[in-house]
Amino acid sequence: MVKAYFENIHLQIIHQIDIAQFDIKICVAWFTDFEIYEKLIEKLRQGLNIEVVIANHKFNKESRVDFKEFLNLNGTVGYLGKINNGAKDSFMHNKFCILDSNTIITGSYNWTFKARSNDENILVIKDDANLTNQFISKFNDLKPQFGFAIKNNKVSLLPIEKIMEKWEKQPETQKKASKNQTTNILNKF
Repeated sequence: MVKAYFENIHLQIIHQIDIAQFDIKICVAWFTDFEIYEKLIEKLRQGLNIEVVIANHKFNKESRVDFKEFLNLNGTVGYLGKINNGAKDSFMHNKFCILDSNTIITGSYNWTFKARSNDENILVIKDDANLTNQFISKFNDLKPQFGFAIKNNKVSLLPIEKIMEKWEKQPETQKKASKNQTTNILNKF
C-alpha cells in the first residue's frame, strides 16, 4: 500500500510514529520539529529502539531539538557531513524513516516546523519488503562522523571515535553500561 500526503504532513508523521511498536530509523537532513521530537520521546519511554541520522548543518545545531532527553532515554543520534559546512562539501539530503521494518515515510518533507508552511509531500509505503530492505540497507550504509553525547549535563557533538573512548576511561561499574550503549550506537551506524 502506498499513500501520498500533501497537507498536515507533520500530523501523518506523528501518527505513523505513534503506531510503531518496535523500531524507528530516521534519516532526515533537518530535524527541528519539536512536536515530532516529543512523540519520539514518548516512544522511547515505551521501550522502542530509535536511531536518528541528521545533516551536520547549522539549522540542526541551532534547533530547539537538542536531543538531550532523547539520549538520556538511550536513543542514538549521529551527524553526517563535514563540520565546516563548506559550499563544496557533500550534503546528506535524505528524508526517510523506517518504522518496524515494514513502513517507509519518504518525500520532500524535512522534519522542521518551517516545512509545515511549504508545498511538500510524503509517501507512506507499507508492506513492500523489497523496498523496505533497500531503505534499511541505505540506513545501515550511513556512517556518521559525529555522534551526540551528554557531557557536563549538556548535549555535545563528538567524533564517533571519542564516544568510543569515553567508556574506556570510566570506572568498571559504569564501563559496562556505557560500552553497551556505545556498541549499540556503532552497530547502528
